[in-house]
Amino acid sequence: MLFGVVIGSDRPGQRPGIAGAIRTPRGRKKLRSSKRLHWVLGVVAWVSLAWGGCASDPEKQDPGIDARPAARGGSAAGAPLGVQPGEKVKEYDLNRDNKPDVWAYYASMEDPANPGQTRENLARKEWDFNFDGKVDIRRHFNFRGETVKDELDLDFDGRFDVTTFFQGGVKVRQEYDLNFDSRPDVWKFFEKNQLARVERDRDNNGRVDRWEYYADAKLDRVGLDEDGDGQVDR
Repeated sequence: MLFGVVIGSDRPGQRPGIAGAIRTPRGRKKLRSSKRLHWVLGVVAWVSLAWGGCASDPEKQDPGIDARPAARGGSAAGAPLGVQPGEKVKEYDLNRDNKPDVWAYYASMEDPANPGQTRENLARKEWDFNFDGKVDIRRHFNFRGETVKDELDLDFDGRFDVTTFFQGGVKVRQEYDLNFDSRPDVWKFFEKNQLARVERDRDNNGRVDRWEYYADAKLDRVGLDEDGDGQVDR
């Protein structure tokens, strides 16, 4: 139990996954509802902030959490995922099991306002929330310390299920893999940080067949493709 939220996998002997261990007759996992998904994402976002979500200095932890740096500086060799040449990594052990749970990667970045001038900045941060050695959240930053992309593993299977894209630190698009087949089947588009459009692939054939349009964050109209030609039929 972490901050009142049970997280883990749904394999025998382990705790249920964050997405909920619900299976259809075909054995495919799915979320209970979009409301549950939004709640999960909100909790994860809150926990990530409590665990040192500050982009400028990952060592500024919540006073109630003892995050001891497992390694300060050095090369990124042996880090779990996504290490790039020339990066440095700082590791943090949140549960004191002598294994890192948070990784902060630093790289030389070019200042977009001053081409040719570089500075070592936090480029990426990764969290292992259920302490199984797999990255559950990966967050990417730009030169200004703004988040440019978030990747989230909902069911702790080692694959990302939700990807959120940002421009100027503002959310503009989200891609969801709700049936956990490693392909997005729901796309959400945002304007001025408000939901503007949702596209869905209901039959998981790789084509959008439902369009939802929103006005003032409320559903305004819906378009459906009934014959699979990629065009709205009604």
